Amino acid sequence: MPGRTPTPVILFKTPNSSLADDPYHAALSRPGLSSQYQPHWVPVLQETYSIDELVPFLEDGPIQWEGIIVTSRRGMEGWVRAVQAHLAQQSGHKGKGRAGGSEENWSDLPLFSVGQASTEHLAAADISPAFKPTCVPEMLGTPPKSAGPLSDLILNTPPRGQWKETKNGNGDKKGHRPYLFLCGDKSLEEMPATLRAAGRTVKDILVYTTSPRLGIAETLSSVSQSSPELGSKGWLCFFSPSSAAIVVPLLKGEESKRWQGWRVFAIGDTTRRSLIEDMRVEVHAVADRPNAEGTLQAILSADEESK
Repeated sequence: MPGRTPTPVILFKTPNSSLADDPYHAALSRPGLSSQYQPHWVPVLQETYSIDELVPFLEDGPIQWEGIIVTSRRGMEGWVRAVQAHLAQQSGHKGKGRAGGSEENWSDLPLFSVGQASTEHLAAADISPAFKPTCVPEMLGTPPKSAGPLSDLILNTPPRGQWKETKNGNGDKKGHRPYLFLCGDKSLEEMPATLRAAGRTVKDILVYTTSPRLGIAETLSSVSQSSPELGSKGWLCFFSPSSAAIVVPLLKGEESKRWQGWRVFAIGDTTRRSLIEDMRVEVHAVADRPNAEGTLQAILSADEESK
């Protein structure tokens, strides 16, 4: 008796260089599910890192900053690369875990981020622990899933230590120092705008830019033609508004009939809103947690409800 054809799951993201280390591959291919789902990757964005603006801030030290804000793994990779460049410049100097004569380490600063991808990337990075900001306690259990909850967490976190106004008047009346926000060229303004409206100071540091990969349509067509199970309807999984804006027009193009009946997954509320409001695409599942396990559980739940 023939086995069940697995449901295709197309992930519009770049997998880890080794699939064995990719959490999405592990989640969708775990024992008991390997015959239920078949993951396929269609990389959409390529990133270019630019750390020249961040390195001087590392040289000056952490004392002037309230915390580090990162909303993506790419942003955290920008931090790691800047730290590596800074330490390479400081090679051979004593006390290189500190900077600018500061009595503080960067590990003394709180880290605010969305989901777990950024914090896991930082934990695994091969840099000095002195340059790894510390997650606020609230992030260890249920980290924020989107910009709104992240803003709330930052605004509800009391200022660190005693702060005095600098000569430039940085810091707000409640004693919060400015925040370093490590962003990309397509990062949304919702979170920093909310903080500024509440009187906080946010310094945006561009650490990466993204652009569409070449041959996305060809890759999508190749996946479709080379995978027998794609004859059945499956899942189209989106991980950012910027990648969705590139892929959705392709899905609505000449081969639109090919994708009719497929269901759509969004990694979080921001991507969900963009798909629905900007692209008029129905979304059938949203991750409760913006990671591989959250993706799997959202798809499993939606499939169970549709039976």
